[in-house]
Amino acid sequence: MDSPPRVTAIITSRERFSYAEESLESFYAHTDVPCRVVYVDVNSPSDRWERLQRLSDIHGFTSVRVNKYVSPNCARNIGLRYAEGEYVVFLDNDVEYTPGWLEPLIDCADKEQAAMVGPLYLHGPLEEQTVHMAGGDMEFSGTWGTREFTQTQRHFMKPVSEVPADELHRQRCDIIEFHCALVRRSVFDQVGGMDEGLLTTREHLDFSQRVLDAGGTVWFEPSSVITYRMPPPFALTDLPYFMLRWSDAWTAETLKHFATKYGIKPGYVERVTKNRKGRQWLLFEQIKQYLPDALGPTATKAVKRAFQKVEPIGNRLLVEFMALREPPLEWQVHHNSRPAAREPAATAGTAS
Repeated sequence: MDSPPRVTAIITSRERFSYAEESLESFYAHTDVPCRVVYVDVNSPSDRWERLQRLSDIHGFTSVRVNKYVSPNCARNIGLRYAEGEYVVFLDNDVEYTPGWLEPLIDCADKEQAAMVGPLYLHGPLEEQTVHMAGGDMEFSGTWGTREFTQTQRHFMKPVSEVPADELHRQRCDIIEFHCALVRRSVFDQVGGMDEGLLTTREHLDFSQRVLDAGGTVWFEPSSVITYRMPPPFALTDLPYFMLRWSDAWTAETLKHFATKYGIKPGYVERVTKNRKGRQWLLFEQIKQYLPDALGPTATKAVKRAFQKVEPIGNRLLVEFMALREPPLEWQVHHNSRPAAREPAATAGTAS
């Protein structure tokens, strides 16, 4: 009799829905290790949910549909309810994989008794070979309540060819990211689930720190490689979720929660402005393709400045409108051709 898989892959929406099918096909094309797969769909358009169910029937994974937009950490907690085996690998739904990406992560966790293992993260098309992170570092300093906090993504934005070879080896680090993160399931018994007070950002920093505080180790394994396919493009139906996911309101709440939790100086919340600029840059990159060439650079810059002034108002109104219509949390499960089963209206426990 075959042994059950050692790994459950939990795939959640990062910031859009439109790349999910390509990402899933890449996953199945490049994953040779037997694993249980749980895809948590965060209220994507009904036609995309129908296509996900068809893919579920083809590949045999479990698809879970949440009835409203929720944060990635909330979705990860829901996915954890269906996890089995020794390890969980958290994945975003906009990742492209390379052959044999999973085996080195498991090998590192086995041999080093690691609590968490992350790959070499790239971003953009795989052929561009641009580093997103090759392991990361973080540091707290100062007195509680006014602490400084710094983090580093090693070799961010460098071509892989420019990273010294002696730095691309299996090694301990402080942080890995949830684009792809292998976690030993027993860790959750020690530190709890994902902190749902973190709605937009800092999730990987918080969970990595909790693992380190519990005596676990975090490792970087460069023989595993994935790439994060950041937008644009967007589908129009991606935009409401993207705007909420990176909204000023969710970001401010997240940064305040993170600063309070770790005794960081209150000014840390000013990073809301940085997140807004990132959101606006991605959105305007999408808009630019619809502007007429006749506008020229000067007029295009003027349109961009006008957009940057108006966009925060639209963002706030969108969040307020969604809050008025927010239903109680429920989800349903689809596996193969069996009828969907209604699940309880509750989330997995949040971390303290």
